[in-house]
This record gives sequence, structure tokens and C-alpha cells, in this order.
Amino acid sequence: MRRDSGAPTTDSGQFALQTAQCRRLRRIFAHLWRLRGKAVLLAVAMAVASCNISVRPPTPPSGTNAPGSVPTGSGGTPGIPVTPNAPPTATPVPIARVGSGDKALFDGDVDTAMLEYRAAAQETSDPDIRAAALWGLARSQYADSRFNDSIATLGQLIADYPKSPYAAPAAFLKGQSYFATSHYAEAANAYKVYLEGRPGVLDSYVNELRGDALSQAGNYSDALAAYTSAQSAPHLDDAQALQVKIAQANADLGNYDTAISMYDTIATNTTNDYTRAQMDFLAGQAYLAQGKSDPAYERFKHAIANYPVSNYAYQALVQLVSANVPVDNLDRGLTDYFAGQYDVALTYLERYIADNPGEDGTAHYYRAYALEELQQYDKAVEAFTFFIDNYRSHPKWVDAWEEKSNIQWYRLNQYPQAAQTLLDYVAAASVSSAAPDELMRAARIYERDGRFDDAAKTWQRVADEYPGDSQAPTAVFFAGIMQYRQADYNSALPLFERSLVLSTQSEDQARAYLWIGKTHQKLGSTTDAQNAWQQGQIADPGGYYSERCSDLLMGTSPFEPPAAADLKPDLAAERKAADSWVRLTFKLPASTDLSGIGALQSDARLIRGRELWNLGHYEEARLEFEDLRCELASLSGLDCQSLAPAANASAVSDQTKGQLAVMTYQLANFLLDIGMYRSGIYAARQVLSLAGLSTQAQTMLAPPYFNHVRYGLYYDDLIRAAAGQNGFDPLFLFSVVRQESLFEGFVSSTAGARGLMQIVPSTGAGIARALGWPINYDASQLYRPNISIDFGSYYLASGRNSVDGDLYAALAAYNGGLGNALDWKQLGQNDPDLFLESVRFEESRNYIRNIYEIYNIYRRLYGPTS
Repeated sequence: MRRDSGAPTTDSGQFALQTAQCRRLRRIFAHLWRLRGKAVLLAVAMAVASCNISVRPPTPPSGTNAPGSVPTGSGGTPGIPVTPNAPPTATPVPIARVGSGDKALFDGDVDTAMLEYRAAAQETSDPDIRAAALWGLARSQYADSRFNDSIATLGQLIADYPKSPYAAPAAFLKGQSYFATSHYAEAANAYKVYLEGRPGVLDSYVNELRGDALSQAGNYSDALAAYTSAQSAPHLDDAQALQVKIAQANADLGNYDTAISMYDTIATNTTNDYTRAQMDFLAGQAYLAQGKSDPAYERFKHAIANYPVSNYAYQALVQLVSANVPVDNLDRGLTDYFAGQYDVALTYLERYIADNPGEDGTAHYYRAYALEELQQYDKAVEAFTFFIDNYRSHPKWVDAWEEKSNIQWYRLNQYPQAAQTLLDYVAAASVSSAAPDELMRAARIYERDGRFDDAAKTWQRVADEYPGDSQAPTAVFFAGIMQYRQADYNSALPLFERSLVLSTQSEDQARAYLWIGKTHQKLGSTTDAQNAWQQGQIADPGGYYSERCSDLLMGTSPFEPPAAADLKPDLAAERKAADSWVRLTFKLPASTDLSGIGALQSDARLIRGRELWNLGHYEEARLEFEDLRCELASLSGLDCQSLAPAANASAVSDQTKGQLAVMTYQLANFLLDIGMYRSGIYAARQVLSLAGLSTQAQTMLAPPYFNHVRYGLYYDDLIRAAAGQNGFDPLFLFSVVRQESLFEGFVSSTAGARGLMQIVPSTGAGIARALGWPINYDASQLYRPNISIDFGSYYLASGRNSVDGDLYAALAAYNGGLGNALDWKQLGQNDPDLFLESVRFEESRNYIRNIYEIYNIYRRLYGPTS
């Protein structure tokens, strides 16, 4: 990853006010640490961080979250650890109220946060505390979409405390609030004030926001200047989005030729078809604005002919149709289809087919899909059959077989016909690389139809006819499961043993041993069962099947809570031990300081990331921090995501590796301290990879600190409360949250799931109705940790209650839907292992296994033997 050569090289811009005010804040911090405990410290957190000092208390008390440790339920301010359950004083002092407000805001409880901040502001005359309270109140109001209130509060903060380190951030948030209320000129002015108060930090990011505001206000010349400034300032990406905005600003100013030239350059330089479609559409719009309809229509036609899946192609089609410009029927049909206009698409695809009897089959293929989308399932099957029979050379031929089978299975409940369709494909294309996949799918359909013998025979065909295929061990294994389910253990055993022989992956071997043992147990041979499980538990240490073998040997039930749990590890002491281990492992001088961020303090990405984090722009902050972490990984010879050795691993010297390990360790602790847990966990794991601890089992031998932060008790008070309310072991709920989001509250999935427990908006709305909370719920609240945890634990408990308390089935319901979980439970015969192998969604099966593995780690780390 490239560094941004124009970025600031020091933290001088990071609220660096090295003044009497900063010295005073340091004294307040040290005094409060000694006298009142950590829960009251957040009031000065941002101000202290703004002075560019490392927030380190003089002597952390034993058994609490110390500097560098993982804040339990921590607030979102760098370097300030939080103990959420600290006993309150009879009358909280104002700074304590600010600390409570910060904690509540980080947890998503904006109502409590606002109450605490207001009380703090009213109860003090101290300018620093009052400014902190106003800043917190404004952030809470903004988080609750009370934009006019936040504007008023921010105005008061800026007017009363113009020298406060919060003044520039207040201007930024004021800009955000103005933009949200469509006061665009005022937003642009507020952003300008921020840039003047914090030059050289977020110039690219804020100038782009300012350009957006100016553009909305109709001030295109100033918008163009702002966008141009944004493009020239340091930033991570290639600024393609900025280039588009610059081009559009030129178009808005009437500089159409310049805009079109820029659109063409962007289209040439991108590999993204959606962007190319957008450039065609925008260029067409620019031509129309000049009265040049012919080149405009050509650009629109180019978009729909080449990029029909893009919404910009559909917009181009609308323009052409509105202008009565003739459009090719196939292009129109495909563009309408991808825009969800299935009835219109069907009309034009059929017109094209009628006019072009020798067409290549594409129109027939999408006609079949359009019929399916219109719920004309029998006709869709006929259409796919026609396509299959007549267009074997078409690249979508295999897909047509699969979709025909899917309609027969999912839509028409014709299970035997659906399976036979796939078997017919294998007969017609036995040498195809897709043939084993289709046999696997056919067997699953037979299984769901209760035809276990047919399923077993079909799965065995995979191993018999395609023994070299990677799915052969699994296919034979599933054949064994079919026999086991029917209590034909003598037939199941050799199939499981054959699966073991075919398996080359340790996970598959452990799976085979688990089931060989279970089958021997059913056949009455306890000794053989235990021998198999003993081999299974060492086949894939830390893996699901090895863990299950261990639990069976020990008589431990799945997800059985430990007899006792210590949920308050002494992270301060563990951090010191980890420091020593890092120095020793990487042969560092004993004087190496690991307490702060060291050389990273001048890295532009850390500077920008910290600023963005403090301003509440968490996703943008994550991108900055991750770019830094990934560069450290790359320089260390590691792949950024897998953390496995990369191609250049052998070229990295021990000395370089040691230097990079120090920076990675410092980055990990910094990220964990501010509450960016996902990236912090990855960075901590990265240090272990640099130390040669590559497997899960090896990492468990690392100092406790590393494992307690990788499997941390984040959002501790929220999760424990939700666990108690819904009848879960807290460690189980920690495991679920870790699997869902790795404790990253602002994360969202491609499927639209949001927050710590990845709730989709439609499900969230149903939960809100059931709970009667929160009032005036909207989907954005799913990013609030308190709501996500309460909603997720409630939904998980509801699923558990619907499946008779079965946690395997509850997890399957949470991930794959309750209806599917009930079907799988029926196949599972109250055997958790058989239930898992009945789950036919690979994602759901992996989901259960992953949480089981995570839970076992939590149980070991925090159980009585830890």
C-alpha cells in the first residue's frame, strides 16, 4: 500500500495545543485516576487526546482494565479504559456525569447520554468540563437525528468556548447537522471553519463533503474548487468518485466538453461495468444539455447494449423511450429484466424471439427467468427445457439445468423431478466439471424428500465416478449419514471409514473419526468408539470435529457452561507480561517502549483515522487503520486477511520483522483502546503470526493477554445483562457476537444485516414491535450496541424456544431461518451431531461450527482452569 507523500508527518495538527490547558487536563486525568476510578475519565478523554499525549494513568489498580488493555464495554475515546459497573457516588460530580454520558453514547443509549451531559453542563462552571458536556450532548443529539438541537448546542459550544479543542470538531458536526436539514450553504461554511481550525488532517474528506454541500446549494464554481482541493489532498483511494464529482461540477457549470472528456477518461480507466454505464449516461446527459441528441442517444444505446445490469442503463433506456428513439428489442428486454420490470421484459424478449428465429438463445434464457419472476413456474420450466434442448453450446447451459431443478424443487415441490433433472444433466455431460456438483445437489433433494437410500446412492456416485473430486470424501460421508439416520450402522461404518481414507484435509479426517466413533458406540463397542474419538481430537486441534471428539470423551454436552467463570481477567498484569514476551520473542532491547504508538504517531493514516474516529465516522476510520495494518502485514511477509506467509516472507530479515512487530503490537493496543475491536483483534493476531504461531492451537500458547483480547469480553455489561434476561450463558452470547461481527458495532453485510448481532432491518422492525421498544424505531438504530444486543439475544431466544431449547437449532434458525431449522431438527433426531450434518446450507453449517469452536475457547479462557 502506498503512503500519502503529502500527508502530515507529525501530530502537530491533532489538536496539538501544548498549552497550559493541556497541562491542566493531564493533571485532572491523573487526579481522577487516583481518586475516583476509571469510569469518570471520559470527560477529559477527547481533550487529552487532542493534546497529542499518550493517556496513561500513573499506577493502574490491579484487576481492572489498564492502559493497553481491552476496555470492557469501553467508551469510544482513545486511551481511556472504562469499567462500566463502577459503583456510583451518591451525588455524581459533573466530570463523572460526562464519563457516564460517554459510556452511554458508545453503547447507543442516547437518551441516558443526553441526560448525563445536560446535568454535567448545568452542574459545573469549569470551562473544560462544560465544553466536554456540550460536545457530548451535541453528539448524542446528532446520533438521535435531533439535528436542529445539535446545531443549537454546537453553536453554544463554539460561541462560549472558541479556544476549546472541541471547537473545530463542533464545526464539523455542525456542518453534518446542517447538511442533514438541507441547509447546504450553512453546512459548507461550517466545513470551512473546521478546515481552518484543523488544517492538513482531513482536507480531502472534508473538502469533498463541502463540495457536496456547495453543489446542493447550487454554487457549482465553489463546489468545483472544493472537489479539486479534495482531489489534491492526501487520501487513500484513487479518488474515482471525486473525479466523477469534478466532472459533474463542470457539467453543472456548462463546461460540457470538459465534463464529457473526463467521463470518457474515467470509463477508460475503470474495470467496473457499473461505472462505465454511469459514464455513458452522464455523457449522454451532457450531450443533451448542449442540444446534441444524436451523440447522446448513441451513448445511451451503448450503455444498455453493454451494461444492462446497471440502473444507469435503465435510466438511459427511459430517456430513449421517452424520446421515441428505437431500441433493439433484446437490449430493451434485458435492461428491463435487470431493472425488475419483468412483464415489460417478457414482452420485448418474445418480440425479439419472434423476429430472430436464429438467435443464440440468450433471449430464451432470460425469457425463462422472467416467467419465473412472474410466478409462471410451469411455463418457466418449459422455457428452460426448450433452452436446454436447443442451446447446448450457450455459456448459461449448465445454469439453466440448475434453475429448472430449483423451480421444480422450491416452487413446485416436485422433488423427484428436480433430482432427476440434475441426474439427466450428469448423463448428458458426464465429463463436465460441474457433474459432481449436480450429483451433490440431487442427493440433497432426495434427502429433503425423505428418500434416504436414493440420496445415499447418489452421493456414492460422486466418489465412484469422480474419485479425484474434492467433494468425494464429503459425498461418501453424507452417504454414511443417510445409513446412520436409518439406524443401519453396519452399512454406515464402512462409508465413514472410506471417507477417512479419501480425506486429505485434517477437518474431514476429524469428522470421519467422530462418526466412526459414534457408529461404534451404536454398535455397542465403547472401546472402539473411544479410540476413534481419541484420534479425532488430535486430527484437527481447535477445529469443530476435534472439539466434539474431546467433548464426547469427557462427557461434556454441547455448549455446556463451565462450572464457574472468571470474567474479570487482570489485563493490566497480562499486558506487562505480553510486553516482555514481545521483547524476548523478537529480540528487542529491554528498553524498547511498547506503551504508546511510537513511530506510528506520524503516519498519516493513523492521524486521519483517529480524527475520523473521534468525529464518529467509524467506517472511514476503519479504512485508514486497516490500510496501515495491511501495509505492516505486507512488509512483514504476511497476507493481510489470512495472516499466512506471503510470497515475500523469506526476504524479511529478523531485525525488520522485530521492528514491524513492535508497530503492529502498538497499533493493536491503540485500536483496542479506542474501541475498534475488529481491527485490533486482527492486529493482535498479526503479531502472533510474526512470532511463528500460525495455527489456532499454537496461538493458544501465546501469553494470556493476546487470547483475552482476541476473545474479549467487549460490551461486557450489555452482553451479560442480555444473557441473563434471555437465559443464555454469557460466554455463549459473547461467542455469537464475535462470530457475527467480531465486536464491530458499525459493520453491515452485503445482505443488509447491521450491527453487533447482524440484524436485518425487516427482522429488526418485527423485534421492535414485539418488544415495544425503542419508540419510533428505525433501521439505523440497529447500529447501536444496546439495541443490537437486546434485539439479537431476544431473537436468538425466540428461536431457541421454538426448537425446544436446542442451541444448535437455535443458531441454525438465527442464521438460516426458523422454518429451515425445524426441518433440519426433524432430520436430526435430537442428536446435535446428526442435526449439524442435516443442515444443508453450508453457511449455516459453518456458522454453528464456528460458534462452537469460539465457545470452547471462551470456556477454556474464562473457565475454572484458566
